[in-house]
Amino acid sequence: MLTAIRERATGWIAWVIVILITIPFALWGINSYFQGANEIPVATVNGTEISNYTYQQELSAQRQALIDRLGGDFDPASLDNLGVKSRVLENLVNNQLLTQFTIDQNFRISDDQLKEIIRTFPAFLEDGKFSQTRYLELLNANRLSAQGFEQSQRQNAAINQLREGVADSSFFTEMERDQLLVLNEQSRSTQYAVLKANKFEEEFDIDDADIQGYYEKNSDRYQTESRIKVDYIELSVASLSDSIAPSEEEINALYEETKGRYKQAESRKASHILISVDQSASEDQKQSRFELAGDILNQANDGEDFAALAEQYSDDPGSSQNGGDLGVVARGQMVKPFEDAVFAMREGEIQGPIESQFGYHIIKLTSLSAERQQTLDQVRDQILQDAVKFQAENLFAELAESFKNLVFEDPDNLTTAADEMDLPIQSSDWFTVSQGSGVAEDATVRRAAFAEDVLNENLVSPAIEIGFDKLVAVQKSEYKAARPKSIESVRGEIIATIKSEKSQAKVLQIGSDLLTSLESSVQNKASWERFIEQQNLDALTLANKKSEIPAHLAMLGDVVFALSAPKQGEVRFGGLVLDNGDYVLVSLEKVEQGELASVDDSQRTMVQQQLLDRDGFGMFNQFRALLRKNADITISEQQL
Repeated sequence: MLTAIRERATGWIAWVIVILITIPFALWGINSYFQGANEIPVATVNGTEISNYTYQQELSAQRQALIDRLGGDFDPASLDNLGVKSRVLENLVNNQLLTQFTIDQNFRISDDQLKEIIRTFPAFLEDGKFSQTRYLELLNANRLSAQGFEQSQRQNAAINQLREGVADSSFFTEMERDQLLVLNEQSRSTQYAVLKANKFEEEFDIDDADIQGYYEKNSDRYQTESRIKVDYIELSVASLSDSIAPSEEEINALYEETKGRYKQAESRKASHILISVDQSASEDQKQSRFELAGDILNQANDGEDFAALAEQYSDDPGSSQNGGDLGVVARGQMVKPFEDAVFAMREGEIQGPIESQFGYHIIKLTSLSAERQQTLDQVRDQILQDAVKFQAENLFAELAESFKNLVFEDPDNLTTAADEMDLPIQSSDWFTVSQGSGVAEDATVRRAAFAEDVLNENLVSPAIEIGFDKLVAVQKSEYKAARPKSIESVRGEIIATIKSEKSQAKVLQIGSDLLTSLESSVQNKASWERFIEQQNLDALTLANKKSEIPAHLAMLGDVVFALSAPKQGEVRFGGLVLDNGDYVLVSLEKVEQGELASVDDSQRTMVQQQLLDRDGFGMFNQFRALLRKNADITISEQQL
């Protein structure tokens, strides 16, 4: 279409097109240069705007999550079909309402709380410990500042604090709990018989007319995938890194800037003796324990072996058998009174009794290693690697906009952008929309290659972003359209499919008729057994409790536990089709209610938590709905 416009847009036609484009630009487009397109919010919540930029960021994250999960099966149209866009906006509005409420009600997250939250992020751990280097690298790779990230985590933590506060106000009655416990413990005596979906496959003779008819009716199933080869150019941090050689001055400068990352922190090794004190202890009991701790301290200061004293007196089972040795003690690991004492002591010194919530500690600082700065020579390889990466990322950021503009301004070929940016034009192997290798391993590239303008108009694709550090533009070089597979090549597949479908249809009909027959008169266990024998079926026993029914029979369990209890001496029947096409007949003989006496503490605790979680979730949703009801919310649908 674009090619046709370019070819015909000459003379007076061209002037008409220019005028038609100019009018809306004059009335609307020029205004965006002063106001900025992204300044038009997607929503306003009590006067606070949710920017289009924020919305697009979150939508991009959801899109990437779908791509990661679905791969080549991902269809961009699903963002509308699955309601993703509306859900993203809904979540942004809800989060804004909750944020406003936490600010109004003075919810606060302390620096120590925030530190603990961030230090437990799995992505920031190395060998199970928080890594400041990894933390900063990941933030940089995702174009996030530490200040911005920490503020967002502080906000999320405040909302979680609110959520937990509302949810924790939920409660349940003992009657509710006991009813659920009895229901969970209910026992149902059930047998079932299976009519296999493939039971009658060999009864059907499939002739050429059947095969031809099925082939024609389902021709879209029997197509080869269309294939394409593309030429492409690529701008990436990795490729730019190959040409970067930082100077000695740059290496020295980066070392000076990041010296703090290359300090070996002060470490202290300590041992302790814990004289525990129960939280409910009386003042006399506490005084007695304090005096014991003081006596042990005096023995240690008089030269008694500290390790022997720890083995004899310490109430800390984790360290007493090792002479009280705690190993290396780092800041943030111990309770504050203990930590303050350790980091104020001299090597070899013994102090105590130090009181904490656990009791009284006698502490010995066994060794101390002062903080030590690693030299440039010791960390040169890492500094060089960081310098190359840093310069490559900066260069990529500088060139990215030029790359995007060049492929946009000359969509007819890749040569202009390649020449301007000194990038080689490379060629891919054959790939389909669902599978590829090399550059086409990325689903985004494959979708771009099969887009209308690239495939049918032979234009260069817009710049394709792959992660945060690569841009690619592609142009079709060769294409092979999908074509029908020959009927002979799929003959066996069609025969198997027809037989399977016919067999499943017959099994469904027979199963439904048998269920109707069983339900037509009062039946008992003996009549069920005769029925099983007459039909030459195997009677299988289902687990009595729903919680014990295996996952592949969960649908069967739902049917059994939905049947009403049979009268004495009778049975109830049910039937269903499983996902694999099998038809299952069930016979419910007896229902026995659960007994509270048989419920152990772990089951009781689990059910109580289920009730609290259920009611807490409901209360929080009601609370959020109330905030929304009383809020002034404006949605700009056209911005979505």
